[in-house]
Amino acid sequence: MSEIETNRQKLNEVIKELLEHAGISGLMADTDGKVMLSYFTDVDTEQLFFKRVNRETIGDIRSSFYDYDATDVIDRDFDDIHLRTIAIRRGDGKVCGYLFLVDKNDTKRADALTKVFKDLLGLFCDTESELSDAHTQGQKGAEDADRLLRTKKYYRYLSMLVDDMNGNISYHDAADDIVKKMALCIDFDSAVLITSDGNKVETVNEYSGSDGAVKKVFADVKPDDLPFLDGKTYTISADSLISDGFRNFMQKYGITAGIFTCLENDSRMSYLCLLSFDEGHVWHSDDIDFAKRAGNLLRAKRDTQKYSDLLRGADDFMRAFYDSAQFAVVIFNDATNELIFRNKAADEIFADPMNEELFRRRFVIGDSAEEAVKAPKEFSAAGSGDIYLVYTNVTQWRDGSKVDVFTITDITKQKQYQKKIRESADLDDLTGLYNRHRFHLDFETCINDAVRSKGQGTLIFVDLDDFNALNDGLGHVLADRFLKKAAWSVQQAVKKDAQCYRIGGDQFAVLVPYSGFENVSQITENIKNRFEKPFSLDDNEYYCTACMGIVYFPQDGDNEDILLQRVDYALHQAKSRGKNKTEYFTDVSSKMPSDRMGIEKALREAVADDCREFEVYYQPVVDIRNNVEPRCCGAEALVRWNSKKLGFMTPDKFISLAEYLGLIIPIDEHVLIEAARHCRYWNDYGHPEYRVNVNLSVVQLLQNDIVDVIANAIRITGINPDNLVLEVTEGMAINDMDRMKDVLSRIHDLGVRLALDDFGTGYSSLSRIKDFPLDEIKIDRCFVNDIDKDSFSDAFIRSVSQLADAVNMNVVVEGVERQPQKKKLEDMNVSMIQGFLYDRPLRQEDFDKKYI
Repeated sequence: MSEIETNRQKLNEVIKELLEHAGISGLMADTDGKVMLSYFTDVDTEQLFFKRVNRETIGDIRSSFYDYDATDVIDRDFDDIHLRTIAIRRGDGKVCGYLFLVDKNDTKRADALTKVFKDLLGLFCDTESELSDAHTQGQKGAEDADRLLRTKKYYRYLSMLVDDMNGNISYHDAADDIVKKMALCIDFDSAVLITSDGNKVETVNEYSGSDGAVKKVFADVKPDDLPFLDGKTYTISADSLISDGFRNFMQKYGITAGIFTCLENDSRMSYLCLLSFDEGHVWHSDDIDFAKRAGNLLRAKRDTQKYSDLLRGADDFMRAFYDSAQFAVVIFNDATNELIFRNKAADEIFADPMNEELFRRRFVIGDSAEEAVKAPKEFSAAGSGDIYLVYTNVTQWRDGSKVDVFTITDITKQKQYQKKIRESADLDDLTGLYNRHRFHLDFETCINDAVRSKGQGTLIFVDLDDFNALNDGLGHVLADRFLKKAAWSVQQAVKKDAQCYRIGGDQFAVLVPYSGFENVSQITENIKNRFEKPFSLDDNEYYCTACMGIVYFPQDGDNEDILLQRVDYALHQAKSRGKNKTEYFTDVSSKMPSDRMGIEKALREAVADDCREFEVYYQPVVDIRNNVEPRCCGAEALVRWNSKKLGFMTPDKFISLAEYLGLIIPIDEHVLIEAARHCRYWNDYGHPEYRVNVNLSVVQLLQNDIVDVIANAIRITGINPDNLVLEVTEGMAINDMDRMKDVLSRIHDLGVRLALDDFGTGYSSLSRIKDFPLDEIKIDRCFVNDIDKDSFSDAFIRSVSQLADAVNMNVVVEGVERQPQKKKLEDMNVSMIQGFLYDRPLRQEDFDKKYI
């Protein structure tokens, strides 16, 4: 690349940066119409330009300029843009190109930079022309060669001066650099940059071009002492004819020659003075031209900085104004989605990176801003649960680009108040439970959720036995207090797994969603056990048992009216059998009994056939410790029944029946041996760290030979006992504690690891961790479902994790399905996770293919 091309490229970069800084679009072309530079602030402006400005239009504009004419600027307005065309002229007046400035119906920014562009482009045209002519002339003579070298030198340093404008250095620093570079081209003794407000003169910069010593030429000078302070530029050599005022001035300060360039002529004058103290000093024409061009560049730097200062002032005002506001303001570039501005209130909202990510997905990336303008939308913050109302507006930023402005108002208290009003209409006045009206609303939702998820929800009706007699004996006041205690007891029995309602005088309903289906048996057992115990009122104890009727949906129906009829029937059947009874709905006219008989028959045949129809599926357990890439460290073994007669059966279809029929023992032993054998295969084939988790039911733990069964499985499979993790549920807490401790201790002595499954959902408390020889704690999925919204779940998991660390246990969290849940758990130092985020339970072949 030639020197001319290199400097032309630098020129393009500077012009482009000035356009970008001012927020103006521009296109530069030579006299033949060849585009030399183009910059557009956004795609819309570029499309509008080429839509409104075609070749014919450009031709008309170009023909309006003539060589050696005084016209340099032509403005033309279109419907949606303003076009300003600047003629690029050399020093001799000849047109050498055109610069088109494009702005949207606003000429202020173009006005501010028109003079800068004219001077800058004219400078480069002149110098480039001289350099080109000098090269063409070649070696005509010593004078021409000297002229060529000098021109090259000036051109090189002019490029360096342009670079001084390019960047964020201050005006004073730029002036200092420019003067120093001028000293490399022009022979002067001192350069002084002064300013004057008419009352006094201030020396801003002073530089010596020869010995480096600062002479303080204009110390204590007054405006009247300087004859050039009239807004004009003067060039005086030793042989120049000058006025008496200039002669006296120059003699007073020992100046023989000087170039006095006016940089600013308004309320405050600014001059760059190049001074010589040598006898007979005459300025070369190239020196004068170079000084003029350098002065123009310094003037451009000043104008640019003024514009930048104005913008910064506007930015500071805007930030101060919005930082004092109670609402949050966030501004994004509409095209790039880049954050441009946000105030202090927004900083507080988005202090949690999750909130910013959710906001971006919902409002910046997700919705069209124009669509969002139509109506405000709500936004819920992660973790805190705060609710905000977001108003959207689309406008133009100072650089002409389109931006999306979001105004965010905190409506959390308003929402809480509205919720309180709604709930007061749904609450039972006496017990504080939800009432019948709310029950019907929630019941319909639960049915629909269960149908969509292909799961099973549960409805339990609880009716107090002989409450009328108790009511008559106690009187209404004490009877009401008793009902409050009963309602509280039902609520405590279900905990967070279900929702309680008072639907009649002494009748309660419990709705268990499909996600809590596995806990139904525990819930009913909790309720039954509580009502077997007395209630204390005024130092007296009163007994009142309760009967329960239960239906599953959609198994027993997917219509609310039908399900209510059937649960009433089940409750009636329970009460007909006596007090404290529980009955599941059975429709004698349906096919349920024959279906059950078919399942029972097929189940017995499958067990008799050495449990060959029962397949072991594996769900990976993933290690997320140490901030490394999550890795599989084993799996939980889960049984599935692939019946020859009935097809594929999930556990909820046959486990309860197998327990009822006493067939669960051989099935569990089959799963234990198959899982241990397959874990040995993993360990032998490159994964010695893999462990397998196998569930031990309470029924198994109550068997006298359970320790021998486990020892035999270890012996025949050859598994390393440390790689076998046996999971026991919290249900064992309702049995003989001393016996359970003894059994678990003997199992642990075999070298296997013990894990407490579903921790937090049953009878266990943190004290169980101390009572049993446990190695792992598995936290139930119900605590991770809303970990990013429920502070209780967050605190529970964090507490258990910290306690486990203290006693050197691992924590495994089940049911992890979303990336935000995993991130939250990583922050809590949770050891391992399990859930659909990584994989569903897989067939043995599929697990091996993916993880072995």
